[in-house]
Amino acid sequence: MIDYPLLIFRVLVFPGFTFILLFTMFCDWVERKVEARMQNRMGPSFTGPHGILQPIADFIKMLTKEEITPCDSKRNVYKYAPILALSVLVFAMAFLPIDGSSVIPGVSFAGDLIFVMALVSVANFMLFLAGWSSTNPYSAIGAARVMTQFLGYDIPLVLLALVPAFLAKSLTISTIVASQWLPFAILAPWAFVLFIITMQAELEKDPFDVPHAESEVVAGHETEYSGGKLAFLKLARDVQIVFGAALITVLFLGGANGPVPFGFLPELWGTLWFVLKVLVIVVLSEYLTVLFARLRIDQVVRVNWQFILPLTVLSLILTLSLAYWVYPMV
Repeated sequence: MIDYPLLIFRVLVFPGFTFILLFTMFCDWVERKVEARMQNRMGPSFTGPHGILQPIADFIKMLTKEEITPCDSKRNVYKYAPILALSVLVFAMAFLPIDGSSVIPGVSFAGDLIFVMALVSVANFMLFLAGWSSTNPYSAIGAARVMTQFLGYDIPLVLLALVPAFLAKSLTISTIVASQWLPFAILAPWAFVLFIITMQAELEKDPFDVPHAESEVVAGHETEYSGGKLAFLKLARDVQIVFGAALITVLFLGGANGPVPFGFLPELWGTLWFVLKVLVIVVLSEYLTVLFARLRIDQVVRVNWQFILPLTVLSLILTLSLAYWVYPMV
């Protein structure tokens, strides 16, 4: 029998919609603080304690701004693409075991890893449509770069996601998490490092930030957006960053697995370990963003096809060899 009050609470409050959005804004604050410290700046400082409420204030401020729709834009696509991108990413988060089980009880199924990776592709396509529908030359170039980068790096990302699947002998996310008696980042560190680099490109963060290169394409696919639409577009990008860190946590760091002192409140401790691991990945990603300069679009493409993809194939072959001949004997 379905416990509807519990289901509604999990979907709308914790660990569902409200928790995901608040945690996303907290991660945004952490990113801005880390970047500011590395660049000898203050970062958010005034709105809330140490500026922790600044992301929420920015979101509310954008919602109150005037929305301008270009007269030649594809209006329906232009209007709904940001909301659909955000909705798809939040839905994908529902399959990740944030507190030890998925947001919607019983939603996990055999092969849900492939479904989640497909949702990431759909979200990226929505971002492409957001730029394409603006009919602005800078938006069109930014959207084309989104699609070019997405098509290139999505292939190694999916192949690298198969590494923990082969180690766990399952394509089910919950099984992959449960199989990590030792984090797969330790058993297959080469795949872990490659997955972080590829995810950095998939999230369009420096040094792979060519779709948003201000010196070349103004704001890329976001150029014509303003007001509430821009707020949802930026929120979708922030949720995408948190989702990427959460996916790395689930596939390589054991998800919510961790010590539970005295066996007391395992769900609470599971959530705590999950959040801490995600924050570590978010901080690591921001360090990479600040330390490396932006690549050119031709360099982004060349790095993928000449380096990342061949290394991904080698990583998969090495993992398969170890999974069937070495690790079973450990």
